[in-house]
Amino acid sequence: MGEESVDNNPLKKKQRRKRKNFLSNAKKYAKKGQMGRGTKIPEELYQYFVGILDVIKQGVENPEEREALVNNVLERTKGEELNVVGNQLGCRMVEILLPYSSAEDLERYIEVLSPELRPLCSDNISSHVVETLLRVACERATEHLQISDEEKVPKKKKKVEPKYKDDHIKKCNEFTLKICKYALNNLEDFVWDKYANHILRSAIKCLSGITLLPGEKPKVNMFRETVNQNKGIPPHLTELKYKEVPEEYKDIVKEFANRLSSWPQFKDLPNQNITSALLQVLLYAVKNVDANICKSLVNKLLNESFAPEDWVPTGEDEKKDQKDQKTVDNEADVASSDFDCISNQKGSNNLRALFVSTKKSYTQIYARCFINRLAKLCTMSMLNFTVQRLIDNCQIKEEFEPMFEELSSQFNSILSCGNTGVLVALAKGCLRVKAKQMQMMNMLETVLNCSEAEPKRFIIQCLRLVPLSDKTMDTTNYFIHVHGSVIVQTMLGFQRPAKLVSSILELSSEELVYILCDPKGCHIADAFTTQNLVGVKARDKMVWKLKGYYQNMAISQYGSRAFEQVFEAASMEQKVKIMKEMSDKSNLLNTTSYGRLIATKLDISTFKASQKKWEQSRTEKPE
Repeated sequence: MGEESVDNNPLKKKQRRKRKNFLSNAKKYAKKGQMGRGTKIPEELYQYFVGILDVIKQGVENPEEREALVNNVLERTKGEELNVVGNQLGCRMVEILLPYSSAEDLERYIEVLSPELRPLCSDNISSHVVETLLRVACERATEHLQISDEEKVPKKKKKVEPKYKDDHIKKCNEFTLKICKYALNNLEDFVWDKYANHILRSAIKCLSGITLLPGEKPKVNMFRETVNQNKGIPPHLTELKYKEVPEEYKDIVKEFANRLSSWPQFKDLPNQNITSALLQVLLYAVKNVDANICKSLVNKLLNESFAPEDWVPTGEDEKKDQKDQKTVDNEADVASSDFDCISNQKGSNNLRALFVSTKKSYTQIYARCFINRLAKLCTMSMLNFTVQRLIDNCQIKEEFEPMFEELSSQFNSILSCGNTGVLVALAKGCLRVKAKQMQMMNMLETVLNCSEAEPKRFIIQCLRLVPLSDKTMDTTNYFIHVHGSVIVQTMLGFQRPAKLVSSILELSSEELVYILCDPKGCHIADAFTTQNLVGVKARDKMVWKLKGYYQNMAISQYGSRAFEQVFEAASMEQKVKIMKEMSDKSNLLNTTSYGRLIATKLDISTFKASQKKWEQSRTEKPE
């Protein structure tokens, strides 16, 4: 990137903090003669763990090899369990292995750790093992209750054969209940404890059947395994699914909710990060357990914490809003299809609201907490996320339109302060409720100074999310904003995307390739080739425009995935011409792993040997 692009894109200046490598740090400790942080373990065992972590990091994909490794390592920890889980390296090792442990090994850890729960739950290292032990035990205790989608189709439900013996399932169930009831009995202490609070959350999630909260990234094990597609998806795009759990588990969740809501300090819980996060988990949990308790809890939070009836905004409050933007302490953000929680500064009377997006209550809470305040909230460093959640949960055109009108005058301010997620939420709202779509495009064109410029500037400035100026004229080397890419993808789904489509097709071949080979820009190909309202002729133009650049795209990490999308959208005649281009210098594809993969997928070797045979194989290929 040149100097100009840095000036125009302040976000690019931010250097990512280098992630600490746990394994390399563990080796450094060993060289210094320190056996890691926490409790001391024998040097021989420490070095053994370092070696095993090295092996795991290289990848142990064979199930039999993995089982042997897990059994051998856990066998080495016999008699040293408490020391091992109190040591940072030992804790990490046990965390990785417990999900794959045998029934005997898991029961051994349950038996050893159960009498020491009090100190373990509040320890900054061993509390992680307690959490893992709870999750694994709960999973094994409830695994036989789950019914897959395929098994829901037949009229007669087939009995699922348990993976573990009844005795092991019983012991896992007993431990799950024991630790969850223990957490409930120590609720007053655990709520405020930085480490025990996480065990409370895990307990509530396990009892209510929550695997992952919306937007929560799965905790990826170091063993090489396929991660679910939901990894890293924003909260408002993730559907929360609950597992089947016994009624006894649900009853304990109700106790958690009743105990917490009866506290005198309950109304202050959303004001701190640690207690706010617990409330979020609890709200999701009671949603699956008891609708009445959920409604009661939501109303209590709304009436006492976020928008009390006796709260009246004053001029002083407005000044505080402006003065204290930089000191926002917390925002409880609970986003789901049924409820969401927003909050403002701790210790002030500023707006706090929790909204339930059922049709009946959503309108009331929107009017009570947000109306005529969106323009200010969208430019605040933390509270703009609450505006995004509000828009994401809006399903009614008549409610969305006044939100759009209120925010449309703030597009310049939103761009200036960098809260561009609000623009993403608006674009997706326009697509979802099928309203204000042309206004969205026109407002973006105006705020990005593209109205009088050449057509291709619209797509470029949308991707950059930077207004057009003398400093932003470069179209060959620039930073693509992730929100800009998402907005473009969304607008390609609008009912009349002609302005955006023509802007994309006005790009030169080099400019288009630059976008499609970018980590964020490559997804434009997905939307362009799959959206129904992007015409066939427009797709054909893109295919021809990229002629002569397909090999360069194929050997690029991100360009290769864009190439696949374009190739699939091409007609057979176009595919043959692309294949001729690819096969002319097919050796170039072998220079990268991405190119080799494309060559294999397209079966270039067959095409070079016989074009007719290749065409026949493609037509006979099942969809």
